[in-house]
Amino acid sequence: MPNVMHDLGELVHASWMGPAGRLIWACILTVIGFIIGFYLLSKPKSERPVTWAQAMLGAIGMFALFMLCYGIIPSEWITFSDKYLQWSTDKFVWRSTQSMLGLPWNWPFAFNKQNIRDVIAAGIYIVFFLLNILLFLKWQKRPTAAEVAARGEAGLETRT
Repeated sequence: MPNVMHDLGELVHASWMGPAGRLIWACILTVIGFIIGFYLLSKPKSERPVTWAQAMLGAIGMFALFMLCYGIIPSEWITFSDKYLQWSTDKFVWRSTQSMLGLPWNWPFAFNKQNIRDVIAAGIYIVFFLLNILLFLKWQKRPTAAEVAARGEAGLETRT
């Protein structure tokens, strides 16, 4: 994938955009995918059964979103934080020898920047998992076109 973000980063004097180019593109594609998904949620179900082509297109779209959400974005985040931010095991947030918030005892464990990287990666998985559940639930509860028309007619009668 070409890294257009490198040239854009030089243009706006943001040196981090080049190394984060693939992460940014993956996030943009994921947002576009979720926008398409939520747009399709606003349309009612058809009365006719789903065709093979519609099912395949939906399966390919969901596979692409799954690949972006659970494969590419977390991997690119870890690569970006390791290579550009250089969050490794030798950079500590706190050590086990430091006092705990001014209290007389020490932290029971050390916490380094690589732990922060991993917590953020786990957060990415959790956020996308919750979004997937939300999309699946809303997709199954979509009303049919007849139900929408019946609600629209019933709503018009109660207003007058």
